[in-house]
Amino acid sequence: MGTLQVSHMLILVGLIICVILLWLARSSLPLIRIFMTKHGMLQPNYQGQQIATGCGILIWLLVLVNAIVMNGLAMLFRGYEGLKGFDQLPFVSYVAALCAVAIVGFADDAIGDKAVKGLKGHWLLWKEKQICSTGQVKAVVTGIAALLFVSSITYNSWWHIGADLLLLGLMTNGVNLLDVRPGRALKGFLMITAAGTIVQLVVNAVSGQLHIDELLQMAIKLAPYVMPVYIGACVLLGPDLRAELMIGDTGANMLGFAAGCWVILGLAWQLQAVLIVFMLVLHIMAWRSSVSRWIEANRLLLWFDLLGRNKNKTSS
Repeated sequence: MGTLQVSHMLILVGLIICVILLWLARSSLPLIRIFMTKHGMLQPNYQGQQIATGCGILIWLLVLVNAIVMNGLAMLFRGYEGLKGFDQLPFVSYVAALCAVAIVGFADDAIGDKAVKGLKGHWLLWKEKQICSTGQVKAVVTGIAALLFVSSITYNSWWHIGADLLLLGLMTNGVNLLDVRPGRALKGFLMITAAGTIVQLVVNAVSGQLHIDELLQMAIKLAPYVMPVYIGACVLLGPDLRAELMIGDTGANMLGFAAGCWVILGLAWQLQAVLIVFMLVLHIMAWRSSVSRWIEANRLLLWFDLLGRNKNKTSS
């Protein structure tokens, strides 16, 4: 079987998997929301409304199902030239790392002290009372998960490893910083990943490096990473905007970590550096003031932030 035929078959299989994951997501989300509500997984949003939280666990479910299917397909198509772009070791490391991030995020949603917010809040809690918060535990586990993923990729220098670890940490907490208004974390995640992809394609086109066969190989390489997370994010966006649920730290941390992994795998180092600078600025703003104040002071950002939000009923 030729490379092109295998690629076409893989695209068809990928579309079938997308349909299955979409059906699973739409079917599971109401059950997850009911489960969280019945078991007291409720948190007040910024308006004081009690909303089911931790519903971002849906993304974890989709990632696990997709991992089982993709590893089965990798074994089935092993040896075919069309699969040379897909490396199982980074993928398995990615899934394991993402599961660790999901677990500590869910623990933070379930038992974490929501009065303590942001890096500054957790730091002051430790500095003043020597209390280790669930947020600090989450930071440590996220760091270990980042090291697990980064160690599965071949590097030429230590500074590259350090830059990728920094990027993963900033992305994971950065999306979490946005999760203080309805749909903001999901919108930020979708906007950052879409913008990164578009910019990379434009750069490749301008430099004459935009080739169909290379794009196809990159799609085969990244599709297993991207599909379940993107499908979960799109299914969660509407209910989040309508104040029917919160994705919680479970969802926000997974989105940030996943996006960081995709950036490492798919974007040029120059664009990675730009993203690191952007995320550092975001963290500095959150430490010194408030991301919400910055957004509310910018008319365009405020319009995008309010886009699709239910004005009568909002969630965090």
